[in-house]
Amino acid sequence: MAEREVVYVKANNAGSTAGILACVFAALGILMLSVVFVPLAALIAIFGLLGALLQMNISGIGLNFFAFVLIAVGIVTSPVLIGFMLMVGGMLHLTP
Repeated sequence: MAEREVVYVKANNAGSTAGILACVFAALGILMLSVVFVPLAALIAIFGLLGALLQMNISGIGLNFFAFVLIAVGIVTSPVLIGFMLMVGGMLHLTP
């Protein structure tokens, strides 16, 4: 009688968890406290996108790009973040 072979299959979900978490934080940033949640979502989405790109996980890449869309909406709907971006842009424009 032949011995049974056990094969372990590792699921490739690199970046998916970070993408979902970034989407949740970005949605929270749209609805409330965008100064806290939108930068946190951007940081998580960057690391999630890097992980998904290194493992070539298409769903992880898609989730992180959707998180970046939500982050952009969160920045546009936040007067504080728009003011911060204008301040940084003005400082970069004035430097010789």
